[in-house]
Amino acid sequence: MSTLDGEGDQQLVQLELEETLREQQGMTFRFYKTGGKFIHTYCTGRLLLKLGLTPEEVVGRELIEFYPAQIAIRKETFYARAWEGEENVTYEGEIGGVSYLASLRPIRVSGKIVEVVASCVDITERKRAEEELRATKELLDSLFRNSADGICVTDTAGKVIRANAAYLNMYGWTEEELVGRELPIYPDYLKHELGVICTMLEAGNHIVNQQAVRQRKDGELLHVCITISPIKDAAGIVIALAGITRDISEQKKAEDFLQKADKLNVVGQLAAGLAHEIRNPLTTLRGLLQLMHSSGSGKLEYYDILISELDRINSMVSELILIAKPHVTSLRTQDLAVIVLNVINLLESQAAISNVQIVFESEGALPFIKCSEVEIKQVFINLLKNAIEAMPNGGAIRVVASAQPHQHVRIRIIDQGDGIREEQIRRLGGAVLYDKGKGDRTRADDVL
Repeated sequence: MSTLDGEGDQQLVQLELEETLREQQGMTFRFYKTGGKFIHTYCTGRLLLKLGLTPEEVVGRELIEFYPAQIAIRKETFYARAWEGEENVTYEGEIGGVSYLASLRPIRVSGKIVEVVASCVDITERKRAEEELRATKELLDSLFRNSADGICVTDTAGKVIRANAAYLNMYGWTEEELVGRELPIYPDYLKHELGVICTMLEAGNHIVNQQAVRQRKDGELLHVCITISPIKDAAGIVIALAGITRDISEQKKAEDFLQKADKLNVVGQLAAGLAHEIRNPLTTLRGLLQLMHSSGSGKLEYYDILISELDRINSMVSELILIAKPHVTSLRTQDLAVIVLNVINLLESQAAISNVQIVFESEGALPFIKCSEVEIKQVFINLLKNAIEAMPNGGAIRVVASAQPHQHVRIRIIDQGDGIREEQIRRLGGAVLYDKGKGDRTRADDVL
């Protein structure tokens, strides 16, 4: 190969290198120091154009000639460090909304620094992402600190990592008392709930607006609404749990008040029917007493009638008192047939006023069930009142009780009213059932 051919190859390589540097997304430049000034000897790359500069504006000039003084002075400090021999000097810069990272490296010849070469990369997108991340973090921190709802973050073992002020105030603990220990907010009879919740969340499930009972530091029980979500790492593994808690104790008190008010309303309506029903045996008692007084002698059969009528009055009044008075829920083994018959007896007078007849049918022997007598009676009262109101022109109500497998009991309350319109069924999540043989309709809201 001739010398001429070798020089041509070198020139070709040089041209290719120049093209590569010119088309790079970043920027490469060189400078040296002379007369106390840093003069640029080379500069190329697409980043240079993004910064609003050209090679002609940079090469042969110092920083102050094409950068604002404040920026030029700052960058010269890094230039000086590299010129003095420091390896890998880096700095970030930003001009016209374009951010970049520069890395400076001194070039030595025979141990003497003759030039510094710099490589720059465009980090505009990275800086934008960092800014968005910072803004998001600040927003989340603000929501965490200022949320009216209690927020608590725990590890998968249930130990507290962080809790906000609302959470601490809700339960009466300080952050120092909570962080690093398991949540002491579960009453003794609900200790098992923590394990169940952790298992559900580790499986990827969420708990949304679930009502629960929790315990304050002073032992007071709170009614709360909780939402808990798993926090996962990049591999999708659950590493922590985030819970939002809202105190609904006042809401529960309001609901209890409304329930009591509704119960009083029912009792008031029952009282109107009972007044008529009680008046009948009282009239019988009064008449018999007058007859005994006028005849001057007491007949044995009169006493039997008097006792029977008094027992009837006492039974009706006892049922009314049982429903009206405050009570603590108590689950006991009960004969459901007796409970249903007592409710029917209580409502017979109101049904008679509406020209409605209530018939009880039992399909076989019914097992005893464990329930709250007062509350189950309230359920039957509501259902039967609903059935009575559904038949303004009168009719018959069938209360059909049947035994089911596993010691269960099925109670159907079937009226002859119009039932629920089919277009409303989807909204109720029920279904209208027809007894084609008798033409009766089982109302979707009257099946227990």
